[in-house]
Amino acid sequence: MALIVTAAGCGSGSIEAPSSSGNTPTIKIAIGSNALNYVDYWVAEAEGLFKKHNVRVEIVNSNALAVAPALLTSGQIDLLLSAVGQGVAVAATGKPVSIVYNLYNYSPGGAAFVGGSDITSIEQLRDKGSDCKLATTQRGTGAYAFARQLMRAYDLRCQISALATTALAVNSITSGQADAATLAPADAATVVEKGGHYLLNPATITDQEAAKIVPNPFPALAVMGLAPALQAKSREVENFLAALEEALKEASSGDPGEIAQKISTLTYFPGLSTETMTRSLTPTLAGLPTTSEGGQITEGAWSTALKSFQEDFDLPGFDAADPRFAYAKLIDMSYLDRAKKQ
Repeated sequence: MALIVTAAGCGSGSIEAPSSSGNTPTIKIAIGSNALNYVDYWVAEAEGLFKKHNVRVEIVNSNALAVAPALLTSGQIDLLLSAVGQGVAVAATGKPVSIVYNLYNYSPGGAAFVGGSDITSIEQLRDKGSDCKLATTQRGTGAYAFARQLMRAYDLRCQISALATTALAVNSITSGQADAATLAPADAATVVEKGGHYLLNPATITDQEAAKIVPNPFPALAVMGLAPALQAKSREVENFLAALEEALKEASSGDPGEIAQKISTLTYFPGLSTETMTRSLTPTLAGLPTTSEGGQITEGAWSTALKSFQEDFDLPGFDAADPRFAYAKLIDMSYLDRAKKQ
């Protein structure tokens, strides 16, 4: 399960790529959050892979979940790395969105379910009935959908509090306002360190439990943009995706501790120790696409995604049969196909 925001926020910056002409292609991006689920992006930056593939990345916002649609539709960015549901929501407004790369699959392993200081089991939440309060992030996010799926799988009757950021969700549970929360592993570890309890730990979840919650994984985090902007910067987009493909191979074969050490040098993870990052990466890496698939999104995977959007993400007015969300309309793998030929 890809959870897409974390407690800490970061600003903007840029990653320079070398160019003998001094005219290096530049692309402006926003990232949904500093969640470790974006690990292939973090590895690409830490390893200098954007430089290697001759693209300068300018980060307009690296904790952009709440403002991502506005950044995309206003033309302030060329690419958005965020929840697939956000791209779907923008497409619902009639904007020509194209999803060009699968960063991370929605599946158990990249999420945690934690209780507050007084909650040590799912049974306690069930016993609370409708008095149970569950904190999560805004509608359309993986965290929100995970909360819905947990309630269905374990017959919970909690009131869901959909908050704008993970920082608010973490504060809600640590302050006692909520009984439980769905969080990325690193944020869950923070809650546990402050007296909370794991109700479902991605590091120890069984295959049976995982299948009970999410039977079929599908794309959760993706790279997307408005079609005209992508066409105008096709070279930059292809170079960017080529860097991600190389990073995916490194992340998939790497040791979690070594990866944590590398990306801990970046400025996106204030307050997170390398040890905490290593523990979080161990289950998180399981949600990465396979290296044989890379960032490809198939029609079958997209069909599964649309079904889940319909049932769990609570996107306003969403209809999985709407032609605006059809594979041929919203998914464009041509940039990745060209990137793979580099």
